Amino acid sequence: MKAYIKKWNIFLSYLFIFLFTLVLGCASLTPLPPAKPFSQKESDRIISKLRDQEKKVLSFQGIGKVMIKKGEEEIEANLFAVGSNPYKIRLEITHSWGRPLIHIVADEKIISVLSLTDKKFFRGPPHSLNKKQFFLYGLDLDLVWKIFSGSVPIPSASGRIMSLRPHEISLYNEQDEIVETICFSSKTLLPQSINFPKKGLSILLSEFDEGSLGPHPLKIKVLKEREDQLVVIRYKKFTFNKPVPEEIFQLNPPPSFEIVNLNNS
Repeated sequence: MKAYIKKWNIFLSYLFIFLFTLVLGCASLTPLPPAKPFSQKESDRIISKLRDQEKKVLSFQGIGKVMIKKGEEEIEANLFAVGSNPYKIRLEITHSWGRPLIHIVADEKIISVLSLTDKKFFRGPPHSLNKKQFFLYGLDLDLVWKIFSGSVPIPSASGRIMSLRPHEISLYNEQDEIVETICFSSKTLLPQSINFPKKGLSILLSEFDEGSLGPHPLKIKVLKEREDQLVVIRYKKFTFNKPVPEEIFQLNPPPSFEIVNLNNS
């Protein structure tokens, strides 16, 4: 009799465990409530935080790779990028085996491009570089600076801020047109993509690393949809706010190079 009762108790224990785990399993299959757009307070707070982070970036230095694809043409090269605020930037692109390809130095007044493949030196106002083969064509210097620094570009003066979809915030201009939409990770709230509908430009951020100013993307994709052009920047080393010598933003042509003076037209 005792043996029978013992077996019965064991059976009840197993049955209880089975039913308990079954209930837990069913509970986990219950659909989560649908995500909602950010509230106005949350949207304002997130954009304000991004603006504050942007202001903390005084300079940057990065070493890695850049892949440039336009149509069927594709090139991958080594990249050295350095920037100082107010907006100054130097980019050095070299072939994977070390041969220099192009050096670019730009600030708010002038852009200089040293093309080592065809031995030409271009110099002129920032918006005078009207050659579409340069992947910076058509982009404002401050936007280029923020792309290579991995910052989220936020217009200094904009209209309203609104979240229309979950994990997404749109910024409007004074004409009440959407000029920028930022999508965030549902888990970390880190920015994942920035779209500029009026520019036909999208920026994708990934492979975040914890840096001195917080999480920072080491992989940056830039898609210029109207020109079927994709640029992928992948940093191996990246640092913020280290002193940058002013001399690094000087670029002069070698004696044998053709000098091409650009104009505003």
